[in-house]
Amino acid sequence: MPRLYLNMMDKMILNLGVLLMIVVLGKNIASASRVTTDPVVFVQRNTEAELKCGFKYKKAVSSVTWKKGETYDDAVEVIKYFMGWKTGPKFNKGYDLADDNSTLIIKNVGDEDAGTWWCTVVVTDPWTDRSSTNVTVTVPPIPPTITQCPNGDPCEIKVDKDETNYTVTCTASGSRPAVTLILYQDNKKLDADPQQRQNPDDPSTYDTILEIPVNLESDKDEFVITCEAVGHHTLPASDQRAQQVLKIQRSQNDPTMSKRKDDEENPEIGSVKIGIYAGVGAVVAIALIISIIIAAFVVSSRMQPKRRDRYRGAKKKKKGNTLERPRYPSPPPSPVEEDSEKHDYENLPKGFRNGLCAKSPVYQSPVSAC
Repeated sequence: MPRLYLNMMDKMILNLGVLLMIVVLGKNIASASRVTTDPVVFVQRNTEAELKCGFKYKKAVSSVTWKKGETYDDAVEVIKYFMGWKTGPKFNKGYDLADDNSTLIIKNVGDEDAGTWWCTVVVTDPWTDRSSTNVTVTVPPIPPTITQCPNGDPCEIKVDKDETNYTVTCTASGSRPAVTLILYQDNKKLDADPQQRQNPDDPSTYDTILEIPVNLESDKDEFVITCEAVGHHTLPASDQRAQQVLKIQRSQNDPTMSKRKDDEENPEIGSVKIGIYAGVGAVVAIALIISIIIAAFVVSSRMQPKRRDRYRGAKKKKKGNTLERPRYPSPPPSPVEEDSEKHDYENLPKGFRNGLCAKSPVYQSPVSAC
């Protein structure tokens, strides 16, 4: 009886030891298959990116699979490592695995790569584990610029003598996510809220604009303005700041400058002035045209009598020419006729004879007695 009792006790102890060993080994296997990934990853568009998938005991791994989707059940397989082979619908089509067969390589990051990626590791069935990575595709902005003088340093600004503020504008365009701009005047931070809007050329990116008045009340004529872009993970440190020296030129209350400033600050007043100037110009042009027409009419009316008299004189002259046509000389009379005519002429009375000489071509001949 005691011997049988001891055998039963030995079996129970042996079974408990085996069970304990199984539990311990199961915990070790479960801990060995734990997969780790970065929860959030920022990658820059049009660059190469890597997504890490970490775990222990790599020699025991049978497969590593990368999928993309909001949930694991809806995720679509992209690339897979299985028993020494790389497969998948997008293997060598912009996606690959590194030499460790677990790190995903995105060769040219695009907007479609943003979202949730799942890394699934199979060690030994049924020991399988997975982890997810949320990928954010970023677009670095164009480095910030101070728009008053983008290409000039120092920048010369003309202001009125009594002006106390001057508005400075800083912009950083084409970024995702949108950046935040901070403006400094001589290393002193200026409080202002930047405005953000969609970029017209790429609606998936944003433009950030900061307009802030710079205080000019001090006697200084030179200020250092610094614009800094913050809040972007892939913007290089060398491109995060823009600095410019503003040189202030104060005018001696130039009325033309104050008028120009009023027009710039009040566009409606400037447009009204332009309309008035255009109306006055049109009236002056119309008056000038009317005066030219009147002058032409007056000159024409004055010249018309002279033309009429000239026309009449030309007509009379023409008519006189018809009356005063040149006469062809008559043939000389024969000697008999000349003697008879002369005889007859001498026998006429003197008064009648003079009239006859004036009227008759016969008696006007050289051989006549006239």
